[in-house]
Amino acid sequence: MKKFALCFLPIVGLLVGCGGNSNNQPFKGAIYKWDVANARYENFTDLGHYVIDVDTHTHFDFDRALAYANARYDKWAKLPGGGCSALGTKTNNGDVIIGRNLDLTVSQYPCYVTHVEPVDGFRYKNINFTYDQLFREGDKYDDLLRKSGLSEEYYNALPLLATDSFNEKGLYIQYNMRDFEDYMICSGTNPGSENRICTVSLPFVVTASCATVKEAIDYITNDLDVYTMLDKSVASGWNLCFMIGDATGEYGLIEIARNEVMYLPFQHGQGNYYITPKWNVLSKGQSGYGRLQFGIERIDQVQSEQDMSNLMEKIMWRNEILNVEYATQDFDANGVPGAVHFKDKDGNPSLDWRSDNVRLIPVDEEGKYIDIYADKPTHPLAPQVQLLKEASDRVKAGSEDPSDLRDSKEYEAYLENANLYWASDDRNFQELQKGMTQYYNKTGIKEKLLKYIAGEEKPLRDDSNIWTTALSITCNCTQKRLTARFWEHTDTIMIWQF
Repeated sequence: MKKFALCFLPIVGLLVGCGGNSNNQPFKGAIYKWDVANARYENFTDLGHYVIDVDTHTHFDFDRALAYANARYDKWAKLPGGGCSALGTKTNNGDVIIGRNLDLTVSQYPCYVTHVEPVDGFRYKNINFTYDQLFREGDKYDDLLRKSGLSEEYYNALPLLATDSFNEKGLYIQYNMRDFEDYMICSGTNPGSENRICTVSLPFVVTASCATVKEAIDYITNDLDVYTMLDKSVASGWNLCFMIGDATGEYGLIEIARNEVMYLPFQHGQGNYYITPKWNVLSKGQSGYGRLQFGIERIDQVQSEQDMSNLMEKIMWRNEILNVEYATQDFDANGVPGAVHFKDKDGNPSLDWRSDNVRLIPVDEEGKYIDIYADKPTHPLAPQVQLLKEASDRVKAGSEDPSDLRDSKEYEAYLENANLYWASDDRNFQELQKGMTQYYNKTGIKEKLLKYIAGEEKPLRDDSNIWTTALSITCNCTQKRLTARFWEHTDTIMIWQF
């Protein structure tokens, strides 16, 4: 496998704008139903819609790019978390299809697409997507277009900053964030290995070096020293986990935490919480339960790339904002309140409140959150819950006492059940629905989001209150084909076929 002391030279192709005018050499990629800007600059092409194709690499110094990225993780740690989702399945005809949504706040920063050919140690050519809002190292989109090109250092580092990477063998990998928690970080999975790399750079390195999921798991587990911090005093917020799939029929989830690598084969997806049981118990900062549950319940219906794309659209974070007022609640014959359901304006099932956070719910018009179990100190179970919480705190502090571990698991189960119990009370449910609806309407978030979806995106950019999907990918690993949608618009579609 690749030793990191080597450098290589990528040979880059150009994308064809099927909806625009192009004088450039055609490449295998294609853009459909998109009025392509296709404006050439010194070392990139502007494709329009905040998408930049880095199509003229003259060199790629891996060691220098890695050093550039490593030196900045402490700064990037201050970034807010995301709300990404990923799903994976194998269709009845054997195709492995993975979908992903990159859900972030709307911004002025572009997405960079890079294409790299293997030389000097790396084995496979790949395509990579780097969304600059995560790093904010480069220029905003309009500022970039006023210049002749990207800065040399950032230009060189872009492939190592990719959130998604896909290679000629059909291997695809993407990452979702987990909340930063200092007891979940990695100082290194293989101390002493000469191949030391942060989780942020794994997508490119894996697809440039491996052809299959099996190779990738072996490479990450045995050859790489993966970390999420620079040293014991400077921790980064990049606790990342990876959905991965290949053309051989394999797919699954790679989770990295506490100096270990865990692989969950044929896991159907990920939100923003640890699925590995021992880490799920430890981690308090978790979200995306509702989004993932909604997707997994419907994953068997995915038999094509279009099916996956449609499903990924349904679990975009924006739906929680748009659909909150359509919530309903079941009542039995005696009028006792039961399950809470969220539906869209047409009455179809939509995301439920757990998609925001399984432990925290906004209940007032200020949009403030309350901690349910702590907010009800007079509840009959409060003393018992407090004892369980103390055991959970001891486990987080390092306790391995069997009784603490048992009570900690019971506490975690209580937290989820307490949310369900709390919401089943009609008064609490009405408060929840009213609070969320008022918050989204009062702040203007819903109105802004509706305008954004209608295509009026420019006034909304850089609005930190608008959470939306910056990039949605559907990848058919078996057919070696990737489809990317940018900024949620159906006319902004890139299709890549190896």
